Amino acid sequence: MGDKDFPSTPQGVEELMDSLVFDDEPVRDADVPAPLAPGDDIMVVRSLRLPLAMDQSIKAEAQARGLTMSELIRDWLAVELAALADDQPISRADALRALAGVRPIHPRAS
Repeated sequence: MGDKDFPSTPQGVEELMDSLVFDDEPVRDADVPAPLAPGDDIMVVRSLRLPLAMDQSIKAEAQARGLTMSELIRDWLAVELAALADDQPISRADALRALAGVRPIHPRAS
């Protein structure tokens, strides 16, 4: 069922709900999804808003790499999460002290 098959009005939702049939029939084994294989992961769907230009850039990059947008974004997130895991956070106060000790690249004009 694609998105176009979902109702888009309250009346459509009501008609869909009225068309559903509930009974006490057991679920057939053929209708039960197969369990995850070792190493498989449960995929979670997230909704996110992107500016149009960013979305188009990601789509173009994904196509250039032969990936779906989801695959590319997952790859990018995995890289960033790995970098964060290896990061050594410091306190804001330590960062400010370190920056205060940095000499300017260009000496000030007197």
